[in-house]
Amino acid sequence: MKYLLEITPFWKLIAEGGEIYSIGEMVLFKGNDGVDVGKIIGPPIEEEKAGEILRPLHSDDFIKLEDLKEYEELCLIEFRNAVREFNLNMKVVYAHCQFDEERVIFYFTADKKMKFRKLHRYISQKLNKRIVIKQIGARDFARYCGGVGPCGRKICCASFLGDLKSISLRMARRQNIFLSPSKLSGICGKLLCCLNFEEDFYADFQKTKIALEQDIDEEESEEY
Repeated sequence: MKYLLEITPFWKLIAEGGEIYSIGEMVLFKGNDGVDVGKIIGPPIEEEKAGEILRPLHSDDFIKLEDLKEYEELCLIEFRNAVREFNLNMKVVYAHCQFDEERVIFYFTADKKMKFRKLHRYISQKLNKRIVIKQIGARDFARYCGGVGPCGRKICCASFLGDLKSISLRMARRQNIFLSPSKLSGICGKLLCCLNFEEDFYADFQKTKIALEQDIDEEESEEY
């Protein structure tokens, strides 16, 4: 069977296993970049396979995970120090050390696309590991941190939204919402995800309205 695994809050992949696993179960898997740990979060939406589930975690594996968490904290400290040293305008968010300890992945967010070749070389030598540095968007960062939206409820991306679709001002105009972009933005600074919730309804309504107006025009022209 194929399963969707979550390795970090920003990284999911599909893996196949010979046994039946439950949602929430932690498993050891082998991917293209080595052996790591993932949590089963559901069946895959797509069919493409990117890993192979080896087995469920044993008690010793959980002990190692705790040790890796401590190492990840040290990696975060070194990475933040390096970011300050190179004077880069980026916010360090998360660090993940692969279970086989072959690779460390750093996640950061920034207002614009960043170049960090010197930083990558420096931190690779400092930690003596294969290093991957990934930039995440403002909406992914908000989902990770969580928070309360202008409606007073927990933000949608951190509670139930699985897929973050693109949002445009056209959606607001179609729903007759005429406010400044700042008043239509969430805590991430991007347009509110909820603008997309009724988009299909308003799009269909607009098409029906146009079709009805065309029919009326045709009837009036025939009568004339």
